[in-house]
Amino acid sequence: MPKRTNKFLRYILKKRYVPSKNRRRVGQSLLFLTVFVFFIFLIHLAVIIGTDTRFGVDLSTNAAAVHQQEVTIQAKRGTIYDRTGIPIAEDSTTYTVYAIIDKKYVSESKEILYVQHSQFSQVADIFHTHLGMETTYVMEQLTQPDLKQVYFGTLGKAISYSTMQAIQQDMETAGIKGIAFNASPGRMYPNGNFASIFLGLANLVENEDGSHSLQGMSGMEYYLDDILAGQDGKIVYEKDSQGRVLPGTEDVQVETVDGQDVYTTISADLQRSLETNMNTFFDTARGRYANATLVSAKTGEILATTQRPSYDSDTKEGLGQEGLLERSLLYQEAFEPGSTMKVLTVASAIDNGTFDPNAYYTNNEYVIADAKINDWTLNAGMSAVTLNYAQGFSLSSNVGMILLQQQMGDEKWLNYLTKFRFGYPTRFGMGDEAPGLVPEDNIVTIAMSTFGQGISANQAQMIRSFTSIANNGVMLEPKFISALYDPNTDSARISAKEEVGNPVSEQAADDTLRYMINVGTDPVFGTLYSHDVQGPAIQVEGYDIAMKSGSAEIASEDGQGYIKGAYINSVVAMIPAEDPEFIMYVTIRQPEVLSVLSWDTIISPTLKEAMLLKDNLNLDAPAPSLTYVEKETDYKLPDLIGKAPGESAEELRRYMVQPVILGNGAEIKEVSLEKDSLVAPNQQVLLLTNKLEDMPDLYAITKENMDIFAEWTGIEVTYEGSGSKVVKQNVEVGTKLNKIKKLTVTLGE
Repeated sequence: MPKRTNKFLRYILKKRYVPSKNRRRVGQSLLFLTVFVFFIFLIHLAVIIGTDTRFGVDLSTNAAAVHQQEVTIQAKRGTIYDRTGIPIAEDSTTYTVYAIIDKKYVSESKEILYVQHSQFSQVADIFHTHLGMETTYVMEQLTQPDLKQVYFGTLGKAISYSTMQAIQQDMETAGIKGIAFNASPGRMYPNGNFASIFLGLANLVENEDGSHSLQGMSGMEYYLDDILAGQDGKIVYEKDSQGRVLPGTEDVQVETVDGQDVYTTISADLQRSLETNMNTFFDTARGRYANATLVSAKTGEILATTQRPSYDSDTKEGLGQEGLLERSLLYQEAFEPGSTMKVLTVASAIDNGTFDPNAYYTNNEYVIADAKINDWTLNAGMSAVTLNYAQGFSLSSNVGMILLQQQMGDEKWLNYLTKFRFGYPTRFGMGDEAPGLVPEDNIVTIAMSTFGQGISANQAQMIRSFTSIANNGVMLEPKFISALYDPNTDSARISAKEEVGNPVSEQAADDTLRYMINVGTDPVFGTLYSHDVQGPAIQVEGYDIAMKSGSAEIASEDGQGYIKGAYINSVVAMIPAEDPEFIMYVTIRQPEVLSVLSWDTIISPTLKEAMLLKDNLNLDAPAPSLTYVEKETDYKLPDLIGKAPGESAEELRRYMVQPVILGNGAEIKEVSLEKDSLVAPNQQVLLLTNKLEDMPDLYAITKENMDIFAEWTGIEVTYEGSGSKVVKQNVEVGTKLNKIKKLTVTLGE
């Protein structure tokens, strides 16, 4: 140890100078050190200026956090209205309660601003009274250690404004500070169980910046989210040294754009009536699923639609219940329609000239290939009878329909199915639509499709085909939007009916309606004739009703035949039968108790209400509450080249554009308008897919678009008549295009 000490002393005394030299030496060292530190400072300053970072920290961001505050301004989500302007989904502010328990939280004058321990039981009692919370739970939350504020779970969220005010009043009376509320955007559905699955839900979601916005989660709220949501705004405020926002320093970074309002085609009065009638029907029939839809026969507008099981959109009661199918039975589920399909079979045979109502046949077992097909009467143990084809339709004879199809031939019948657009989703503006299937080369399934087995469709497709029977042979696209209103520009887009085909003649449609009346009035053969009431099972006093019932076996999910004893029952009804104003289509899956009069509980009162309200529905003038709007909302055509035609058609229809898809390719090859073109409401746009091999149904295509069609296909088109749209073509739908050099179309209105 002494050796080390001596060695250290010799080192520090080695170059000891006189005091003057020592001072000079220290001064030089300090100078060098100062210069060195200065250069280090300059280098660091240059790095900071050049990169705006230090040790991986963004300095500007941190400074802004101290001196600035960014605030998200929530865009107002668009309101969804019924056709007359009654809100069916609208924004509402809800509140989340929390309690401050930080004992350091006092004002500058030392006023206590937190919930004191002695007040915990009072807070618990008030929360129990207004929010239904257990007092023990509230006490557990308030007594949590090392927390500055606490929240109170699910019951402490989604509080209404009136409840929030009541809590504040009770807290103020009790002298309690520290109970506060966060405001959150919410969605209110004032009508409860009201087309709930079709309408859908919008829920609160957290954004990346911690703010919250409403986002469509299902149904209309989901598929129209881009229209309804709008765009949240951003404002930056300056803060003082105490962190307080300085008034007048706001800097708008992103403008707030409120969402557009959607006026649906739904009638609130008819919808409420349908919901009530459906409850009676479903509760007594006790099926697994049921769906009912009422449509305007002249416009294709969906006036009311519902399904069971369902839920209350406002309270969420029933949401998540066992057996609830959250997909829409209207357009997201395909099924084999059964005997309501016979309406289209008879109409096709009449149009083809091969339906003789007075020709007789015997409804014995019919054998085709390796399949034996019976009428339901034979399966029920009855004897075969001789009847004419009009009677066979009333009796819902499978054998009669097959005989009609055999007279038409397979190719002709498949051609009619194409005209009725089976196998093609409606693309009416919603999404995830079930396309359905059509029979192809199998002669058995082709024959079975005449009575609704071996073919599948969704209910919107069935309704689309029924519009041609109710509308003089002209087929209409189902609609659920009557108008869009943009509050940012005080402008609107108003819809009009969309014609999508002419599968049968006016005479064929009218004759079919007449035979449908017999289904309810024929006491011997009519399947909807009730001997209990000595008349049609479905009745509205003063009107004839065209109707047809159906019963179809349910195909097994593995595709191997049918589920034994499992059926989907259905009815289509049109009123008045001579010139229908309304079409109603009802289906029920696997009912436990179903009689011919069961349909009277849902269809008769709904049709009666529709006829009573007919003059108030403004079917000729959609969205009457927007008549004051003079400006038309602009819509620019997006880039559709290379996109999927079906999804593109859905998008266009949401904005009141009428797309016509040519071919069945997987992507769009040509569009009749340039990208970014302004498209007027109800303007027709052609979408040419990369696979167009067969002649399409050109009905209702405009003269302008026919010229474009001729250019795309190289076919020489000759026009006859006068008018703005095609009403007739001389080449049959489905003919191979490579065989066609010339085409004549007739124009009309």
